[in-house]
Amino acid sequence: MEERIGKRINIERIDEALGTNPDTVSTACPYCLVMLGDAIAAKKASGEAPESLEIVDVALLLARSVQPAAAAAPLPGDGSPPAAPPVG
Repeated sequence: MEERIGKRINIERIDEALGTNPDTVSTACPYCLVMLGDAIAAKKASGEAPESLEIVDVALLLARSVQPAAAAAPLPGDGSPPAAPPVG
């Protein structure tokens, strides 16, 4: 049973994160990914968070950081279509 007293923890955590003016919020916990994603969506809808703010899994964040920018192929799960296989 969920308590209805006080501020929801996901909103509290996103408020804390918004204090640092982030472009990306990352977590390794699948439950937190959903929970924080819901809070970010609510903040975007109310205009309290920029539309560019995203929540990503820490593994995806790491993969983005080590992937060369010019030859960056889309990563599974990032919403991009898969790259075409090389020809020849």
